[in-house]
Amino acid sequence: MTKEKKYCYTPVKENENYRVAKIIENEDGYYPLGKINPDDPHELDKFVGGYNHVRAVCTLWNKHIDVDEKEENRIVWSSMGEMCSLGIYQ
Repeated sequence: MTKEKKYCYTPVKENENYRVAKIIENEDGYYPLGKINPDDPHELDKFVGGYNHVRAVCTLWNKHIDVDEKEENRIVWSSMGEMCSLGIYQ
């Protein structure tokens, strides 16, 4: 039986806005969430907006998977392993 990796949702900066991104523990990078059909101008992209909107979405979704703010931060930092070891983030 394989152990499922922990993950969380966190805001990431995208141009002038923020976007909801899924981060998987100990995996470099993140997965930005978006519309089902990016070319559909009528579909609302509910994963992008101001920081407060995106933060609220992330907090709600993290709550449903039992991830609090401290655990979210730990998962985010675990995904930055290479950058942290190079001294880019300190």
